[in-house]
Amino acid sequence: MTPAALALVVAASSIHATWNLLTKRAQDRLVFLWLGLGAGLIIYLPAAAYVARHYPFDPRGWLYVIASGVIHAIYYWCLSRMYAHDFSVTYPMARGSAPVLVAVTSLLLLQEPVTTGGLAGVALVVCGIAALQVRYEPGRPGSLSWPLLQAFRGPPGQAAMLTAVVIASYSLVDKVGVGFINPVLYLWLSHLVAFVGYSTFMLRRAARVRAEARRSRREVLIVAVGQNLAYIMVLFAMRLAPVAYVVPAREMSTLIGAMLGVLLLREPFPWSKLGGALLIVGGVVLIALRG
Repeated sequence: MTPAALALVVAASSIHATWNLLTKRAQDRLVFLWLGLGAGLIIYLPAAAYVARHYPFDPRGWLYVIASGVIHAIYYWCLSRMYAHDFSVTYPMARGSAPVLVAVTSLLLLQEPVTTGGLAGVALVVCGIAALQVRYEPGRPGSLSWPLLQAFRGPPGQAAMLTAVVIASYSLVDKVGVGFINPVLYLWLSHLVAFVGYSTFMLRRAARVRAEARRSRREVLIVAVGQNLAYIMVLFAMRLAPVAYVVPAREMSTLIGAMLGVLLLREPFPWSKLGGALLIVGGVVLIALRG
């Protein structure tokens, strides 16, 4: 992975963790995400219009735009369901499982070159995310639990794994799609598809939309700017590096999310989380050097 691609991914990870934390805190999460989509379409409309006028648009890209929009609509629904559960379990679980799915699928379908060092980096990132979830059980000093593994058995794990599959799906579709359309316009169009798909549902719930807009006006604007900017950075990174490396490198957001949880939500930070953080950093460095 080139230094430029790595810089884009690290910046995107910071923004991603922030807007996901705001989504977790929202009272009506699906409405909140829909409002963020709509505000983002308005904010980024001038940029999308400029790109549409000055950069070539391959008609073959429409298929990927529509597919990405549909998958992103499912993704926002999954997020709204997933964040009804424990953030410290579901967020790392979803983000950590996605790179494994992407690495295997991109190798089989896209035939992207993946070196041994790159795969080792992916493994370190995934192991680091698992280690972040090791924690002491309350009232049982010295005992350890693995909620990342135990969560597979219940609704939190099922929601997180469904989200991971959706993340892997849009990552693979978008990797091909940005080869036909400039990433800025591509993301705007795919978000438009997702927004329109939800609009009929939301317009029937106008009272809920107005209430969430009043409660979260500032947060909606942050998400509107942040989720678009973060993923535009990722799409540009996909032009510079294999998707099998870009997606796991994005899991720096798991480390950043853990830090936000400690600093803002006052969550505990045992030694296992520090070890997991170091594994993630080591994996990203290995991906950068060997990818």
